[in-house]
This record gives sequence, C-alpha cells and structure tokens, in this order.
Amino acid sequence: MHPLKTNKSFKKEFKKQLRFAITAAIGFSIAYAWRNAIYDSMQNYVARILDVVPNHYLTEVYTALTLTALGVLLIFVTSQILSE
Repeated sequence: MHPLKTNKSFKKEFKKQLRFAITAAIGFSIAYAWRNAIYDSMQNYVARILDVVPNHYLTEVYTALTLTALGVLLIFVTSQILSE
C-alpha cells in the first residue's frame, strides 16, 4: 500500500473517531442531566409514598429499586415491540 494513501486513510479514520468521541461525550452529558432530573423526581415521589425525609438512606435504596424495576420493564417491553 502506498504511504500517501495510508496517511489519508489514517486521517479519515481519526476524524471519524474524533467525531464519535465528541458525540459520545455530549450524549453522556445529556444522559447525566436527565438522570439527575429523573432520579430527583422519583426520589421525591418515593419519599412522599413512604412518608420519609427525601435524603434518608432508605429513600435512596427504594428509589434505586424502583428505577431498576421500571428500567427492566421498559427494556422488556421495548424488546417485545422491536422483536422480529
């Protein structure tokens, strides 16, 4: 393979990977922002249901369990809808 062609393919692949890395970083930032909003909302909801202080350790545990259950349910439903 010619060295000039190798250099061009490297630059092309480098730009592709750089775009991917930047897109992933922005996507993770957006996901983290939504994670905070969803988690805080769910934590307040769980605290009201359990009648405990929102920052109580049990609220953290029950919020994590609730979000896990909802996430598993959402994955299950999505996989059923999108199955062939």
